Amino acid sequence: MALSAAALLTRLQAFDGRAVGILGEVEAEYRGEAEYLDAVIALAAHDQEAVSSGATWLIKAALERGEALSAAQSEALWDEIPAIRYWQAQLHVCQSAAYLTFSADGAATMDRWLTPLLHHDRPFLRAWSVEALCRVAAQHPEYGTVARDAARAAAGDSAASVRARVRQLDDLLKDI
Repeated sequence: MALSAAALLTRLQAFDGRAVGILGEVEAEYRGEAEYLDAVIALAAHDQEAVSSGATWLIKAALERGEALSAAQSEALWDEIPAIRYWQAQLHVCQSAAYLTFSADGAATMDRWLTPLLHHDRPFLRAWSVEALCRVAAQHPEYGTVARDAARAAAGDSAASVRARVRQLDDLLKDI
């Protein structure tokens, strides 16, 4: 079925933030379309939580499946990231960092965007923002000190999930 931005938006508006079955249906229906990732990226910072969270979930799913963003798609994502404000969407972006290639501008955008997330109320978001910052630093060593400091601080976090995530970053931290 041909990709329609309006249809994609309507489908994502029906997402309740929990039942990802609808997202799997969207993915199955549209992922072969040439404009699919462009359309999903354009919705990543949508002002409706369901749309933003659904779009970022779809981006993450595509990356986990082995798809790669083109340079233009990556730049479009960096343009969207500062406006992504819902915690689930932010988490999806952080979890996608392992699959992304960061341009200098993309790394700077991520650094600015991730900094407040390091202190977020939600432990999983704190944990994954540290990992995302380390992924940026692995590609751009100028962020190494910031990433190591964030990991050190997170190692003393009150939430066990944050401490556990940081322990999993040992190998990555050795390389930055």
